[in-house]
Amino acid sequence: MAGKIGRGIGIPKTVRPDMRHYSKPGFRIGFKSDTGGSRRQNQDSFLADPELGLFIVADGMGGHNAGEVASELAVQEIAGHIRNDRFRSHDPKKLLEDAVLRANLAILGKSATNPEWSDMGTTVVAALYAGDRVIICHVGDSRAYMVTKATIRQLTQDHSFVAEWVKEGLITAAEARTHEARRGLYMALGVEDEIEPELSEYKWDGDWSLCLCSDGLNDAVEDDDIRKTVIDASDPHDACDALIRLVHEREGSDDVTVILVCQAP
Repeated sequence: MAGKIGRGIGIPKTVRPDMRHYSKPGFRIGFKSDTGGSRRQNQDSFLADPELGLFIVADGMGGHNAGEVASELAVQEIAGHIRNDRFRSHDPKKLLEDAVLRANLAILGKSATNPEWSDMGTTVVAALYAGDRVIICHVGDSRAYMVTKATIRQLTQDHSFVAEWVKEGLITAAEARTHEARRGLYMALGVEDEIEPELSEYKWDGDWSLCLCSDGLNDAVEDDDIRKTVIDASDPHDACDALIRLVHEREGSDDVTVILVCQAP
């Protein structure tokens, strides 16, 4: 998931490369990405750009480095579209949706240029801040959470088969966590010409923090443990460090990326 833009480093031009915790008026931000298990390459990409009010996590898939190509391209296309039109658009929700749709077509086009990339794709979850609102758009199973001192709420619905089976009552949420088909997605970027990104909008105030993550986090760590780790940390940077450590302690096998956005006091 990208941020530099690149694997595991979400560094916009407004942030020094040695910074993984950043504050500006209105925001306190932490972010971190790491490879999972014995993997050699991180196929996640992410972006944390507080000046633009844009935060993205993408989880790539496909062999021959295709996953990292897809996730990085998704982040580049979304960020580029937002950056070019951010102050000309009067509808930030449509702006973010259009950016995700554009990324989908860009990945499809890129996959046609190299046979080894024919099966590449990526999930994405993106948050765009607009005044006192935050707009979230996602495709796949990367997640957004609303975290408060007392609760954690998943703001996105996984576009996975097991999530649908849970909704239909065919399996339980506990069974979904270990089901052999848990990584199967019915929607991702770069797979089909037509997709339907899911959009939601929330009032942004000091009562909650936003956590964006790849499934490497929630596959290994229960939701309430995510909440406790965030609340117990001294700042967003320490929270992200602690969450990655917790994934490794629980022997998570997938790449993991987390961005935590809190409101500055």
